Amino acid sequence: MVYKGVWLHNVAELLDVEDGVILTRVPDRLRMAVNPGVQSMAIQPAGVELRFNLKSKEARIGMRCKEEGIFVGEVYQGDFLVDSFFVSNRDSEVVVSTPVKIEKLKELSRKERMPFDAGLTRVILPYRATCVIKNIEGEFEPPRKEQLPAIRYLAYGSSITHGATAIRPTGTYAMRTAQLLGVDLINLGFGGSALCEKEMADYIAGRNDWDFATLEMGINMVGGFDASVFRNRVEYFVPAIAKAHPEKYIFCIDMFSFHLGLKGERKKQKEFRDIVKDVATGIKSDKVIHIDGRKLLKNWSGLCTDLVHPSPSGMEEIARNLAGVIRKKLKV
Repeated sequence: MVYKGVWLHNVAELLDVEDGVILTRVPDRLRMAVNPGVQSMAIQPAGVELRFNLKSKEARIGMRCKEEGIFVGEVYQGDFLVDSFFVSNRDSEVVVSTPVKIEKLKELSRKERMPFDAGLTRVILPYRATCVIKNIEGEFEPPRKEQLPAIRYLAYGSSITHGATAIRPTGTYAMRTAQLLGVDLINLGFGGSALCEKEMADYIAGRNDWDFATLEMGINMVGGFDASVFRNRVEYFVPAIAKAHPEKYIFCIDMFSFHLGLKGERKKQKEFRDIVKDVATGIKSDKVIHIDGRKLLKNWSGLCTDLVHPSPSGMEEIARNLAGVIRKKLKV
């Protein structure tokens, strides 16, 4: 989507507010049709980027967050980090200018065949805050196809896929997996609200802008749903997407290591893990792959003290192990 000359990556729709626009990662009709958690989480810009070729001396992007607190964003020139910035519930401005060494950066990105062209500016918004874009000033051209990775990766899941508790937006396991593979990320993680709903499955199945996907399922349902309900939802969710995209790899991830595993396998979590495995293997396609989440996050020290969310080191462990599994299949 182009807005004021800037490409809004991982944005489906703009929602008008009094002093600007809010970016939603799924169409608003879908956002309001599913559970209340998605209604709030979809407007938190996990994996959302403002991408442009800067033609003026500088760009000025005014923004604020609806929530209280200080949230971290980042600016990249292609794959090169420019700087971090901070957003709060007070008005702030991100000022971007062309780096002095831009020609050398472009040369390096071409020589090393980096996924993103260094001429492309990427303003990566905080993953866990509702950002209001108040104004965008400057002269821009949207990204050209050759400036972007050729392969696109869609990640669906819980707060762990959304990003909690990464320090920076490029520190989430989904983003790090994309970076390690040299692909472009579409983040559809929704904190506390990945409930495998039919509407969400149909939406993902109907999208044709991704080349492979990971579906992280279970952790948001194991506490409050019976195994029979979870099975019914997964039995629709995965096959609906796989049937619509039989040529694409779909990696079905069950629950990562979390506190219920401390005293051995509990009945309910085993049921949930088995359901994901049964559905994935039951499709009988070499493109639908089951992954045991415990094999991606093996070290207990990679968890925060809630024993659910990965720490930054846990995010990195997941990303490296997941990228290894995907690389063997996709040969990327």
